[in-house]
Amino acid sequence: MPHHQFTLTSSALTSILVLGTFSATPAMSEILPEYVGDTVIVTPTRMAEKTSAVVGDITVITAQEIAAAGQASLVELLQSQPGVEITQSGGAGSLASVNIRGGNSGHTLVLVDGLRVGSATVGTTPLENIALDLVERIEILRGPASSLYGADAVAGVIQIFTRQGHGTPKPSVTVGVGSYGLLQGQANYGGETGDTRFSLGTGYSRTNGGFSAARPGTYGYNPDKDGDEKRSVHLNIDQRIDDHNHIGLTAMGNRDYVDFDNGTAKDVAHNKVNDVSAWWKGRLSNLWTSQLRVGLGQNHTENFSLGTSTGRFDTDQTQYLWQNDFALSGGNLTASLEHNDQHVSSDTAFMTTSRTVNAAQLGYLGQWGAHTLQASVRHDDYSDFGGHSTGMVGYAYALNTAWRASASYGTSFKAPTFNDMYWPVTAYYQGNPALQPEEGKNLEAALRYQSQANYLGLTAYRNRVKDLIVYVYPTMENVDRATLDGITLDGGTDLAGMRIRASMDWQQPTNDATGKLLTYRARQHGTLDVSKALDRWELGATLVASGSRFADAANTQSLPGYARLDVHAQYHINPGWQVLMRVNNVLDADYQLISGYNTPGINGLLALQYQPK
Repeated sequence: MPHHQFTLTSSALTSILVLGTFSATPAMSEILPEYVGDTVIVTPTRMAEKTSAVVGDITVITAQEIAAAGQASLVELLQSQPGVEITQSGGAGSLASVNIRGGNSGHTLVLVDGLRVGSATVGTTPLENIALDLVERIEILRGPASSLYGADAVAGVIQIFTRQGHGTPKPSVTVGVGSYGLLQGQANYGGETGDTRFSLGTGYSRTNGGFSAARPGTYGYNPDKDGDEKRSVHLNIDQRIDDHNHIGLTAMGNRDYVDFDNGTAKDVAHNKVNDVSAWWKGRLSNLWTSQLRVGLGQNHTENFSLGTSTGRFDTDQTQYLWQNDFALSGGNLTASLEHNDQHVSSDTAFMTTSRTVNAAQLGYLGQWGAHTLQASVRHDDYSDFGGHSTGMVGYAYALNTAWRASASYGTSFKAPTFNDMYWPVTAYYQGNPALQPEEGKNLEAALRYQSQANYLGLTAYRNRVKDLIVYVYPTMENVDRATLDGITLDGGTDLAGMRIRASMDWQQPTNDATGKLLTYRARQHGTLDVSKALDRWELGATLVASGSRFADAANTQSLPGYARLDVHAQYHINPGWQVLMRVNNVLDADYQLISGYNTPGINGLLALQYQPK
């Protein structure tokens, strides 16, 4: 591919990003708060709280920021956030994984509107298959959260909220064309009418890929172009019954057809990520708010070679939640009961195809003057490997109105997958039903500054994970340990009419037995985002940079560091019509996120949007 090689040293990366950081120092009901800006968040405590009240290390990506950022995909948007690294085996729609704070991809729990939609066979959620056009808001919680949400929240939680209706009902439509034969469009209609708030929409995008996902010499290499075709729909209804009760329905559907290289002339993956849930939320007294939810999360995938199926793996998770929040004189208390029926359907004859999870959780958040105390405890009982308890305690002290120091300790676990435990016996591999969960213990401390639009945060952490599940011929065993040490620096300011945000991560995710770095984790990586409004124009640029990474456990195959610069612009023709422009990888950097696989070169998008104010 005609890229330019770009190598970035650690000192250059640090200088660019740290300089950017230090450039300058009405809802329908009170039981359903509007999530405006980063004022109210729910992921760190399971309750709606102000960001200034919680102890956790969190980033909120609002609808306005999603629209302004100009990223083409959800994976690209997440890559530009503090503490987050990604790997991806090609272009749009290709297999991707997200690593938070140096953890494995299975150490990040992904929720969509509170539901698990991931695969129980591989233990991750295919974020590359979820269309960005149905997303309104994202909350990223860095650090362990199993005491809130159960399994897999070892390194962090990504919670995605789909579009909701706001204000007078109105439509929005976007159509665009771009590089690699890109065609895309989305239409949405939503708002509030009487006691009903609603949003419904659909989206479509297609690209021919423009290049082969694999490089020559990589297994399955085929010089054809590997494209991607996505279809998405969403529905969100919130019906007010009276001043104290709401009911609602939320649904999301994604269909993604992705070309990949597996040794034949035509290899295609058919992926589906869906969810649907019905809920009730009510205020039973001045001190007691309750909610009930039942939902289904689906992750279905099937691979085809020359039109013939070569493997089908479907996960269905039926989930039930009863949560009660109490406003006490000494703070806020939450108590939850959950049940999850996990079922796997496949043309592979798994030894077991279903399991159940029952869980009980308690959480507390209290503030007295300058002091904040946060704690949670949870017990998960799995029908196959038994019960597991986790907990967290955190304390914060406000040094003054702008500065706050905090510290926390939390435990976590990752459940073994169906592939780990129940894969049928073959010549080279078989599942191990005796596996136990991976367990994490995390200690962190933070210092944060917040004053109007200016903020700065420094967080240091150590997460020790034991009983890592690895392959030891002919099965999986709990044998490895890892230590995830790191520091995250992030900040933002307004300077000369520009909005500047930056982050820098220094980390040492290490295999304890060998002393080697974990694969595809850089010792340092960071981001810099600059935007400015100028008359009818909104202009912006985002830099994502990473140091070198190792592609093998022995640390003998090194991938060089890289920097990718994306620019975007929005021109407001009038209050309802905008032109959107984006150029990704402006410097045409030649880099790999996974050894042997290409990434897109310089590419662009031109779109017309109708979105009345």
